Amino acid sequence: MKILKNILLLSVILLSACGTDEPEVLQVVPPKTVEQEVIEEKTELPKRLNIIVDRTGAEIEIKDNYERIVSYAPSITEMLVDLGYGDKIVAITNFDTATGVESNPMIFDMINPDIEALIALEPDLIISSELTAEGGADPLAELRKLGVTVTTIPTATTINDIYIDLEFMGILLGEKETVELLIQDMKNQIAEISAITNLIEDRKSVYFEISPAPYMYSTGSGTYLNEMITIAGGDNILSDLDNWVSVTDEMVISKNPDIIFTNVTYVENPIEEIKDRNGWANITAVKDNQVFGIENNPTSLPTRNIITGIKEMTKSMYPDLEIF
Repeated sequence: MKILKNILLLSVILLSACGTDEPEVLQVVPPKTVEQEVIEEKTELPKRLNIIVDRTGAEIEIKDNYERIVSYAPSITEMLVDLGYGDKIVAITNFDTATGVESNPMIFDMINPDIEALIALEPDLIISSELTAEGGADPLAELRKLGVTVTTIPTATTINDIYIDLEFMGILLGEKETVELLIQDMKNQIAEISAITNLIEDRKSVYFEISPAPYMYSTGSGTYLNEMITIAGGDNILSDLDNWVSVTDEMVISKNPDIIFTNVTYVENPIEEIKDRNGWANITAVKDNQVFGIENNPTSLPTRNIITGIKEMTKSMYPDLEIF
């Protein structure tokens, strides 16, 4: 079961390899008939529809406010909580930690959700992920027919994608000003950290493990985690590869990293498991006892809380650096 959960979690991460463009906000007005144009001053025009384009390019009609929200991914839940909607979430997935959710949400299977149970919750907004539509058929079609706002946020690939996702959430929920402040705070903190770590001359080489043996996975270039490692002051040993990477023992041993990070939480003592691997004893990070466990959510969920993960990595690599 642990390996299955690992594979399911990896499917969420690996789907993030596809980038998306910044969504365009559209305002659609029903066209006037000839009669309406003639008697426009005497009758009330049709109500304007509030139409936006979501992160997949689909047009959706949004409402003025939402009170009952279903979240289809831990990162979506975290963004909702950050925007002050923790008390309006009525359902989350079985991969969620529910941190900050103030209600008592129903927990459903991300891959095979009970649609009837979701309908019974009477949601007015469902924010889905790419996995929602896996297999071709739209499992949320019935909810769309019932007038529920259903929109999709693909998993972010880069830090810039996180900004785009937050901007979209601000439009969707009518929280533009709040989102602008969150994004600016992220950018300010990243700039402050980078101003210090960019001056480091003897930078540490880093291997960051997101899935343990026998199915080891890490990150190459073009991902937010690779960007986080760089901002924190490290050099990713797999940056010559693209996106999320399946790893072998030989790959890590030959690169001989100074630092090993792991955010794995579902095996017993992941740090000792790494140190005890065949052939890893001579890796610099293992010899120097520089293998660190890093908090999972801030390094696996593409939200504004990656700042916490960046700071934790910096502190582990350079404990004497005054950055906090």
